[in-house]
Amino acid sequence: MTSTSTVHALDVDQLAARISVSRAEQSTRGCSNPIRLQGSSVHVDAATGEVVGTYSSDDEPDGHTYVRCGNRREAVCPSCSREYKGDAWHILMCGLAGGLGVPESVRTHPSVFVTLTAPSFGPVHRATGKKGHGKKAPCRARRDRPVCPHGRPLSCTRRHTDDDRFVGQPLCRDCYDYTAHVIWQWHAPELWRRTTIALRRQLARAVGMTVKDFRDLARLSYTKVTEFQARGAVHFHAVIRLDGPAGPDTPPLLDLSAADITAAVRAAADHVYADAATPDGGTLRLRWGAQLDTRTITHGAGRDDSEGPAHPEMVGAYLSKYLTKSTEEFGLPTTGRVRSASDARHAGATDHACRIIAAAARLVTVHEDYRPIARRLATLGYRGHPITKSRAYSVTFGSRRAARRTWRRRRAHLEPDAVVRDVLDLDPATDDQVDAVITLGSWTYAGRGYLTDFDAANAVRTHTLTRIRRAQ
Repeated sequence: MTSTSTVHALDVDQLAARISVSRAEQSTRGCSNPIRLQGSSVHVDAATGEVVGTYSSDDEPDGHTYVRCGNRREAVCPSCSREYKGDAWHILMCGLAGGLGVPESVRTHPSVFVTLTAPSFGPVHRATGKKGHGKKAPCRARRDRPVCPHGRPLSCTRRHTDDDRFVGQPLCRDCYDYTAHVIWQWHAPELWRRTTIALRRQLARAVGMTVKDFRDLARLSYTKVTEFQARGAVHFHAVIRLDGPAGPDTPPLLDLSAADITAAVRAAADHVYADAATPDGGTLRLRWGAQLDTRTITHGAGRDDSEGPAHPEMVGAYLSKYLTKSTEEFGLPTTGRVRSASDARHAGATDHACRIIAAAARLVTVHEDYRPIARRLATLGYRGHPITKSRAYSVTFGSRRAARRTWRRRRAHLEPDAVVRDVLDLDPATDDQVDAVITLGSWTYAGRGYLTDFDAANAVRTHTLTRIRRAQ
């Protein structure tokens, strides 16, 4: 029989284990999948050459130095994903409302929120909006109840919810053009590039001048965010803004409104195309889908309005949300490489996703232009970045990370009533109070993840508690 003193000793040990946080978890600030490094650094005063500090991973309890993984995907690391989402929100919002070096006058520049979609590769099940008395409309109701050449119905009277497993799945898998799906997905970034070129030409034509003369009076700035639809095809959300020739610091010197930008976007989307080779030696002409949505961005709009003019904060929150997601919703692994449809099926991917990957794998073997798709099977053949922007649109991820490092270095020296934003806006290169210290280091990669389950559990616990405190 266990003695009372032993029970109390066990309770104390368990309590101590729960409230103690390892140094590894502290250094990564709740990262779920940190990077392990081994090496050392020496800090030298640039003026005197004196060594003012040293650090080595050998001084750590397990001989490793842990740094945050920085992964944007919430399924991989909620802590780093939240940080990435915050940085993206600042980039998006500063381009619409100013701040962090972007003048507030940018909010008066004409801006449009645009959504470009992929064309149809075959009918799929869809979640429809509410229609009358709050009931959802049927998926694909057809009075004639047609069937495809394979004898499968091309209508569906079910009322799918957004999380229904049928949403995005083809009505007939044999009719769905998986090859065209992958080819379009692969060339989608090129289609966007051509659209930005055509958009400048359309705006220049609207004011009766050449593109060269247009650039002397106005500048087109934009940012684009990629989202995967339920059918596995990407579509692009973009903020398009018209600036002066020097960027956001100056207003456009042309009499163009948001309505003019909207008309130019629609004209460009209707005419832009890209020709791509097919496995049988033919050519496939790629275009945007028929579904094109444009909304004027204005600070006078309601923050919760789903139609009409859009509020900048709604746009920023909407776009930054999708940056933390990828293809994990299709059952694809969040880490590691997908080498074949069999790998995807073994990981639990949907049948539709496996068929897209199988079509991509076939393209790799039959056409030289598509060999690089082998490295993009995990993203269903999409090769672009989750977010891109023009050079002068707003601040950068690098500037936000540098500001965060500056704040952590100076946190201990802040006055109790210091304004944190003032510190974040400091430019270390021009700040006279920054000590000129050179860091010389030698580091090697030693692996990923915590070495013990206790450290991993503590990281998740700390991140959860931080979210709870911020929500209060």
